[in-house]
Amino acid sequence: MERRQNGGRRRYIVQQFLTAIGDDTERLVCFLFLNGYKNTGICRILHLKPRELYKIKVKIGEALKAAGIEVPED
Repeated sequence: MERRQNGGRRRYIVQQFLTAIGDDTERLVCFLFLNGYKNTGICRILHLKPRELYKIKVKIGEALKAAGIEVPED
């Protein structure tokens, strides 16, 4: 049986997580993903190499999991 997260609680946790991000690049990556940008667009806008973006995504994903937020796999 799949356990579903409460939407309000999840939203609160995500908001707290985003306000705690100290790195501007990580915060911008989150912002751009939340606004529908794809990997290529984010790399172009932030002048990142795909490998750099991948590392940032892994770091953010691990932090989200540690905060108790389920992260869908790409």
